[in-house]
Amino acid sequence: MKKIFVLIFLLLSIVAFSQTKKENPIDVLESKCLNKDNISNADMCNCTIQARESWDKELNKYYNLLKTKLPKEAFETLKESQKQWLVYRDKEYNFISKYFYEVKQGTMWYAVAENKKKEIVKTRAIELERYYKMLEY
Repeated sequence: MKKIFVLIFLLLSIVAFSQTKKENPIDVLESKCLNKDNISNADMCNCTIQARESWDKELNKYYNLLKTKLPKEAFETLKESQKQWLVYRDKEYNFISKYFYEVKQGTMWYAVAENKKKEIVKTRAIELERYYKMLEY
């Protein structure tokens, strides 16, 4: 009876884990970087900055793919949207820097600030990826 229970548990676990959403490779690499033993706050910042740079490459990849697939007028609208997003991003980065480096105290907040910046770029990259993938349907 015990063996049957264990076998059923293992089978259900395999099914459950096989149906979970696959984590993005950028997030996986960042997690591995952040989960090192005795990681400093500076190292945490560097892990997150690398992830943000990777998300920025993804953003640019999908922007350029959309450029090749969208009708000219639709792309011009996206282009203007992207320009406005860049203004938003820069202003938000400025606020994050002032808030976490000047208002909050302690080096741990640097890692929090870098993570907030990364999430802004990641969100936009995922949006552009979704727009591109919707064109395929």
